[in-house]
Amino acid sequence: MADDQHSAGVFDAIGNAQGAVDMAAPAIARAKALPIWHNAVEPQLLSGGLSNINLTVDDDGKRYVVRIGEDEPHLGVFRANEVMSLRAAHAAGVAAEVFHSEPGLIVLGYIPGRNLRPEDLHAPDMIVRAAELIRRLHDEAHKHLEGGGAVFWPFHHNRWYVRQLRERGEALDEKWRALLPNLVAENDELEATIGKIHNVYGHNDINPQNIVLDDDGRLWFVDFEYAGFSMDLFDMGVLAMNCDLDRTEDHLMLASYYGAPPDEELSRRFAAAKAIGALREFLWGILSQVTERPIEFDYSIYADMYVERYHRFLAEYREL
Repeated sequence: MADDQHSAGVFDAIGNAQGAVDMAAPAIARAKALPIWHNAVEPQLLSGGLSNINLTVDDDGKRYVVRIGEDEPHLGVFRANEVMSLRAAHAAGVAAEVFHSEPGLIVLGYIPGRNLRPEDLHAPDMIVRAAELIRRLHDEAHKHLEGGGAVFWPFHHNRWYVRQLRERGEALDEKWRALLPNLVAENDELEATIGKIHNVYGHNDINPQNIVLDDDGRLWFVDFEYAGFSMDLFDMGVLAMNCDLDRTEDHLMLASYYGAPPDEELSRRFAAAKAIGALREFLWGILSQVTERPIEFDYSIYADMYVERYHRFLAEYREL
């Protein structure tokens, strides 16, 4: 199977993922009982995403999304940070409004439209628009933070995930255990190549499904679980990696973000950012296999896709 076909299948599976049945019933009851509704409501399961139970609620002529999920400290997910980031992103004009929040639950405005797919990002106009959306988030969101904001340093996340995986070694497939010894050194190599960075408040988890194209043609971000201060190249690198952009498309994204064509050094640093994004997703997928998660999903297909991508993008970076 060609990689683009395999990737489409994985993203379709993610888009169709739902909360585990035994976990969804209490979540639906909790959403139904919220005191914010004007009328009796009937929450409906909404597919998509691998870390929350997502519901839609229609009330008083408006539609809302209810996201229910607890902190997942071993993955670096803290819901208070997610709420703060969503509020800041909404104020920056790139995310839906938060109408209500409480521990483990967020109520957001519903964005009528569709989640992007990898093939959407091969249209030059969409690459430009996505780069502009990322730039707006980076330029504006930090100005609206209601607290100090989290820090998301992808190289540290990768080292931390590897340490946790080593601690769970007996639970890992042998094929993953065999890869771990080299990953920290490769992570260090990529960090050195990135070098000095421009610090921004980023999304840090931009797969195409975390961008919504609304019915009026406007783009929005969803899912801010990993938002925090990070490097400017990471958001673009993760999106380009997830959509398998080629070098010409990479250059268009970078030129659209920075306002000038990239030089050789920036192109190589960007190639490193794509590799580090793939490594992070690969490690996340393995860790999700050996820890309890709220979503019914075969995380092995996620890890399999991203280990292939990681090796491919690492090789491409080293060729530059």
